[in-house]
This record gives sequence, C-alpha cells and structure tokens, in this order.
Amino acid sequence: MRTTRRKFIKYAGAAAVSGLTAGLASYALMPSNSVADSMDSTTIGIGSFEVERYRPPDYLEFLDWLRSVSKPLSGQRIVIAMENEPFPRAMQRINSDFFNFSGILTEYELTPFLQNLSNIRLAVNTKSPTYDIFNIDGSQIATFSDDLIPPQELAELYPELTYPDFDVDGFDSIGWALSSKYPQDLIFSPYEKELNGSVVQWPQDIPIMIHFYRKDLYEKEGLEPARTWDEYYEDIKHFDNPNGGFYGAVSMAFVHPSITFEYLNHLHSFGGKIWEVADDNTLRCVMNSDEAVAALENFVRFARYSDPGSSSYSWDTVASAMANNRAANAIQFADYSSLMDNPNKSQTVGKWGYKLNPAGPAGSFTTFAGAGVGVSKYSRHPKESWLWLQWVSTTGAQVVALQDPLNNSAPNRKAVYDDPIIKQELETGKLQYLKVVKEALSTNRVGTLISHPKWPQAGAIMNSKLHETWRGYLTPREAVKTIQDEIDALGPVFTF
Repeated sequence: MRTTRRKFIKYAGAAAVSGLTAGLASYALMPSNSVADSMDSTTIGIGSFEVERYRPPDYLEFLDWLRSVSKPLSGQRIVIAMENEPFPRAMQRINSDFFNFSGILTEYELTPFLQNLSNIRLAVNTKSPTYDIFNIDGSQIATFSDDLIPPQELAELYPELTYPDFDVDGFDSIGWALSSKYPQDLIFSPYEKELNGSVVQWPQDIPIMIHFYRKDLYEKEGLEPARTWDEYYEDIKHFDNPNGGFYGAVSMAFVHPSITFEYLNHLHSFGGKIWEVADDNTLRCVMNSDEAVAALENFVRFARYSDPGSSSYSWDTVASAMANNRAANAIQFADYSSLMDNPNKSQTVGKWGYKLNPAGPAGSFTTFAGAGVGVSKYSRHPKESWLWLQWVSTTGAQVVALQDPLNNSAPNRKAVYDDPIIKQELETGKLQYLKVVKEALSTNRVGTLISHPKWPQAGAIMNSKLHETWRGYLTPREAVKTIQDEIDALGPVFTF
C-alpha cells in the first residue's frame, strides 16, 4: 500500500503485479457495456453508457493487477446490497470493468434507504450470508460495526489479494471520519472533536445538501439566489403560485430521516446542535435551546409557500417534484442534480443552478449524509468481496463513474478532482454541482448525525416531532422540549 492512515492497514506481503498493462491500452477508451457474452443473464449490474468513457492510466494498472490475481476466483458470485442512490447506480453501470477483469459475478440489490436498512438488519440479526457486501449510512454505523470485517483485517488475511499501491490516505477526510469509523471523528464545526474510532468500512460517497434554485426564473426576474434564510423566505414568497401548481420551494418533511437531515442545515446555521460531546466522549442531548427553537421556526415558516406534498416527501420524492416543475427552490442533496438534467425524467433540464445553503446567524452549513461500504462478517465469499471493495474504492473507478451523465455524485477521493477529464468538466460547467460541493466542504461547516447505539430510537423521535411541527401540530418550542424530554428518557447520557 502506498500510504496508510496511522498504520491503519498492515501488510504481511504484497502481490506481484503482472506486466500486462500494455495490453490494456486499447481498454482506456471503451464502452462500459462491453460485457463478456458468458455473463449470467440473472446478474444485474452490467448497465450501459451511451458514449465511451475515459479510463485513467492508474485505473488500467489496477485492472491489470486484478486480472492477474483473480483467476482462481473466476465464476464465483457475490451479492451487494446498497441504497438506490446515484453513486451505487453509477458503480453498477460500470461493473462490467470488474467482471471483465476478475471473472467474478456480481448481483446488486439496490433499494430505498429504509428498505435497504431493514434488509441488512434482518440479514445480520440472523447471521445470514445473504449479502457479501453492504453499505451502512454513517448515522447507523453503531448498529452494524460488529457485523463487518474491517478492511485492515481483510488486507492481513489476504495479502496476495491486496493491491500493493492502494492509497488509503487518498480518501477525502470527511468520508473517512464520518462514514468509515466508529465512533466517528467529528472533525467539523460545531464539534471539531476526534473520537479515535476504528475503521470498519470504507467511504462510499460524499452526499451533501446544497441550495438548488431555478436559475431561469431568477434570471428572468433579475434576482440573485438567496444568501441568507430571510432572503430565501422572500424569494419563495415571490415565486409561489399555488393556483398554477407551482410553489416557492419544496422540502423533505415526511416522517423519515430526511426531515432531520434537512433540519440540520437550519439548526447549525442558528448555532444549535443535537448533542453536547463531553471530554469522556459521552453524549447528552441539548436540543431544548433557544437556538434550536429559532432554527425550527425558520424551517417551518417555509411550509406556507412550499409544495403541499412536502409533508409526505423524502429526498427522492422532493427530487421528483423538482424535476416535474413544481418548485423554484429546494435544499437538496447535490447528487440529485443528475435527475434534473435527465431528458427522459425531467421537465427542467438545464434550468437549475446550485449555490451554498442560505446562512443563519452562525453562517451557512451543509448536511452530510454519507454511507460507507464494507464486507459482511457472514459472507461466504470474503476474498471476492475484498477485491470488489478495492475496485469500487479506486480513484480510477470513480473517475469513470463520475462521467456518467445519469448519476451525479461527489467522489470520496481527493485525487479525482485532479484528473484532467474531471478538471475540464469542472471548468466547462458540466459538473457545476460539484464545484459547489467543493466550496461547501472547504468552509468546514458541515453538519452530520452522530451515530451511537440509541440513535435509531432518538432519530425516530426527531423525525416524528419535526414532522408534527411542519404540519402545525406542535409549536417549535413545544417540539424541541418534547424531543429533549423523550431522548433524555432513553439516556440521558449516551456512550459509544
């Protein structure tokens, strides 16, 4: 391995790299749907691109190595359970690279967040080998950390199947801190505290929330997108036209984790937070604060000028409403920009612009909701799974995936931004959303959900009370007090 993060992986040896790279030169620019004819028709994950995709030299070297070490495993099958989100779909669509050079069959089970979570929970509770690989959202990592084989353990078990130039330090710090480790390292404001957790999986992607606005409408009206929440409020009033079936904004306000993710943008921008993290790394809920009340008042005041369907929307249905020309603004995950520009699914192609979220008294914050991906402790195919995990985590695979016009995502590797093809698309504006992602991450004002064993219960309380407040059943003051009281009843002090 080229480098390590605090010697996170130890190697007993390194596999020899064969000298076949020259033979791969013609593969540098090939359609991703070039799949062997013998591919099992029941195996999904083969996908296709409409145009050819560039493959960087270091990726070709990895594929060369993959072919040299995987022959004994050819024909084996692994099952991968992931959320049905842009990054997993993008990797599924280039999975022919993995198959063509390893011979390992892959079956992808892509389902919505809650269904994926339920399926994985059932599998691990029964110690079932149903899934060889699964992804775990950072907020849920406490629940599943003991059900994964840590990557460093896989590297030690299978040195002959461990790529000698795999760059662990190349992972972006946010994914590494918040999606790979338990406990997480809370490296950003408002916590800025490392908890020295153990790595149990590798980062998957970097989904963060940014401000989507209808640039065509703003330009027509001669308006600049909002810089503050008060300006945002004035904007959505201006564009709201319920009689025409068009609204100033659309939000994720269903009884679902998405409402808590959206609220975090407001909570931190008003100086509030869910938890106080003590010096002994214990947690205590601090939701019953004036800052949390002000943030919730700010959040729910937009309901009056928002798509009324918001109370039943999560992130994917918000994206559908945006694509169906129902709103002028949204605070949404940047990955969904690809849906906006998909001519087969969107009525608003080319009409969206992207900016940092509006600022509150404490500044502009963005919510991170990333997942990691790892090998199940109950897998019957850990060798094959380890090879797949390395493939999906290479810089080169992410460069290829990022060229997919149908599935935008933010890469978990810093070097992706240095690739000449990606740099060119950033400069030409084809990846405009990604420029805003980079800008947001550079501010270090990133909110996230802190995972601990009682978070599923605490999160359910948050989701329910925030939804009731959006619907007008609770005042913001009543809501934050109830949240505090009910979470305290679970604890009141939580440990990792």
